[in-house]
Amino acid sequence: MLAKSLLALATQAGQMVVDAAVGDEWETAQRGYARLLGHGDARQTQVAEQRLHETREQLMGAAGTDLGLIRKALAVGWAGRLADLLEEYPDAEADLQALVTQIRAALRRATPPALSAEKPPALPTGTPSGSDRAVSANGDATIVIAAARGPEHPGSVAKQSELAYSIGKDGDAAAARDQFAALLAVAESALGPDHPDTLATRANLAYWIGQAGDAATARDQFAALLPVAERVLGPEHPDTLTNRHNLANFTGYAGDAAAARDQFAALLRVRERVFGADHPDTLVARFNLAYWTGRAGDAAAARDQFAALHPVRERVSGPDHPDTLAAREELAYWTGCAGDAAAARDQFAALLRIRERVLGLEHAETLAVWYQLAHWTALAGNATTARD
Repeated sequence: MLAKSLLALATQAGQMVVDAAVGDEWETAQRGYARLLGHGDARQTQVAEQRLHETREQLMGAAGTDLGLIRKALAVGWAGRLADLLEEYPDAEADLQALVTQIRAALRRATPPALSAEKPPALPTGTPSGSDRAVSANGDATIVIAAARGPEHPGSVAKQSELAYSIGKDGDAAAARDQFAALLAVAESALGPDHPDTLATRANLAYWIGQAGDAATARDQFAALLPVAERVLGPEHPDTLTNRHNLANFTGYAGDAAAARDQFAALLRVRERVFGADHPDTLVARFNLAYWTGRAGDAAAARDQFAALHPVRERVSGPDHPDTLAAREELAYWTGCAGDAAAARDQFAALLRIRERVLGLEHAETLAVWYQLAHWTALAGNATTARD
């Protein structure tokens, strides 16, 4: 059975495979991982190269609601392979740690800085004060344009916006992106660039660009949007804070987990002051802060933050609420990443029973928990049980 430090290293390295697979540093990462996994055997090196290639193809082709599940499943799979490597070849620890450090540094260097207000590449953007905001369990937020008011607002813009939003939520992020891109020109012409519904259209366009797989462009568009929202709506307006939220998330999705963590830490302080500690938006910010803290390399801190968040979610939302169960799942995952595979196994086992009762045996989120349970059971030393 692996020591906790080696288990934590394997988990970090597995996540780094997934992070590197969608970045410019992939060739370096692929060579490094293949060399380590091959351990001097040409055939095993070739097998590892093929698996790494397949991982990149899966991630590059994934979008929308499936992307998170795919990323997590692939990361868990690679963590298992790397844990097996460390168990069989303990001398590989130093090389694996060096590779993880090298790739993490390269990913941070490769992520360009957010665009500043002084040099935006696009027209000024913002978010509407009269919009409805939809926030998913993992914290992603979209803005739905409010119903048209007054003769100056073409009703077709609001109706087509609702249609585009529905198409995106049904799973076709690329179609939603294209529809919002077309709507933007109409809104700018009919309403002007700073009208709330024009700004909402731009916010939705940025969001669905990210959901369609281009996190870096979404990040840049939200970075350009934020200073305008602060000017038009005010720095503490709910929709300005939604833009800060999306900027932080897409910064992380684009490869800079540490920057996402820091942005959510700053956002959390504002939301606590403006909305209160138990407000849903505040709790979403806490969730994301914990998540990006883990992704930035501090699994123990992520575990502790989710451990603190979980009872609050239970009290505010109820034990079976999707957001409560999401926090519980992340707590189990980061418990394992921090080196306690047995505790992660037990937590996923308890969560699986709830998922089965609430969602059913064949729901995607139930199956994802089942997969995690098998993974952490194997890492805890019960490989036979995991295979069964």
